Amino acid sequence: MSFVSREMELALLDDLYRRTGAQFLILYGRRRIGKTALVTQWSRGFDAPNLYWMASQTSATNQLRNFSQALFQFLNPDTTVTPTFSYPSWDAAFAEVARLAANRRVVIVLDEFTYVMQADPEVPSLIQKAWDHLLKESQVFLILMGSLAGIIQRAALDYQSPLYGRATARLKLQPLSFGALADMLPNFSSEQRVAVYTITGGVPAYIELFDDDLNILQNLQQRIVTPANVMLSDAVFLLHEQLDDPRNYVAVLEAIAAGFHRLTEIATMSGIDRSNITKYLGVLRELGYVERLIPATVRRPEKSRKGRYVITDPYLRFYYRFLAPHRSAIEQGRVKQATSLLYDHLLDFIGTHTFEELCREWVGISADMDALPFLPERVGSYWSKQAQVDVLAINWRTKDILLGECKWGQKAVGREVVQTLVDKTEKILPGQVKWQVHYAFFARGGFTSAAQALAQEHRAQLVTLAQIETDMQHWLKSQHGS
Repeated sequence: MSFVSREMELALLDDLYRRTGAQFLILYGRRRIGKTALVTQWSRGFDAPNLYWMASQTSATNQLRNFSQALFQFLNPDTTVTPTFSYPSWDAAFAEVARLAANRRVVIVLDEFTYVMQADPEVPSLIQKAWDHLLKESQVFLILMGSLAGIIQRAALDYQSPLYGRATARLKLQPLSFGALADMLPNFSSEQRVAVYTITGGVPAYIELFDDDLNILQNLQQRIVTPANVMLSDAVFLLHEQLDDPRNYVAVLEAIAAGFHRLTEIATMSGIDRSNITKYLGVLRELGYVERLIPATVRRPEKSRKGRYVITDPYLRFYYRFLAPHRSAIEQGRVKQATSLLYDHLLDFIGTHTFEELCREWVGISADMDALPFLPERVGSYWSKQAQVDVLAINWRTKDILLGECKWGQKAVGREVVQTLVDKTEKILPGQVKWQVHYAFFARGGFTSAAQALAQEHRAQLVTLAQIETDMQHWLKSQHGS
């Protein structure tokens, strides 16, 4: 697959490289998000000396020795380094880097450096010392990369961390957006790309598992539900790398994936005392794996007791719903049960989760591109005992509110769907205030002529899946300046 949709990130690297003086970029993000691929792609475009070194999960002594030998070989390409060679300390190694970059731009990439920090918690302080006294006066472009977000946070991003304020830039690499998939999987239909996005969450390494010359079912059978698929083990690695004891966190994720979203429900299903469950949910929220949703009409969500917890990481959501229950069987090559579960429930899963999320994302993008009648302060959904709405955008200042309904079915949406949403409007509007109400309907299968006529009466927007994908592609290009 071609390297796509990282123009902003590449432009940042170019900008830092061209600036005068030392530069220090902290580049982090989850496993398989494409950090190494990004830097590798970027480094092909310049001629400056470039040392790339990847740390491994080994002892602190071995890590220093491995880096020392890579640096020595870089400095002395015609000399064979002895297996026992090592600089006496990281201070000495960074002093060599400072000498190398004293009068010329040198790029030093330290990949998965969080493994070094994990093995030796003093290393961030040593980097701080080296930067303050040696490196910041050189022409080095230091790129420190890592997958362990918690360690990056404690070492570099928190106010009291050793490296706080030293980095000249930091970048958390995000998954690719749905709009980027068309360039990666051009032979797929929009519906098929939604299925891929549901399974992969935009993680490039997972998207690359798919062959768009096969249909989705064939891909599931031949490439996804197989013992060799990295997606089968990555969920465990993600949690083990971030957490000292992931068992209770796994139990929480399993409970949410099974359909239990309230605090008390999650505590009961996971077997964790209710007084402790908020701690585990809080950590999962910090990691970006879980989100606490509040009806979008609640003005102060942090004080609301109406919270519902959902898995926001699409890959983890897919894994715990479809792969985890059958992991042992899949690893033994018995994949029929898991494949059958996917065949029976994947479409409903897409409609309940991914399609609604894409519709809400479309609202935000449309507002950003001035294609909505107002600028929302908040975009989300709504639920109560009286009514439920898939998409709700609101601006309390201008008293504008948008209500949206999402339908993933293959059939064209009929007039009754439009009428039903209009009829329950009064049950949704917050407070005794006159609101300017706007409607939007989202449909995979399009709209009947009767639905279109009624929607026109209410000045409602009718949005197809093709339009969602096209608008997301246009927005991406506008952001990337292409």
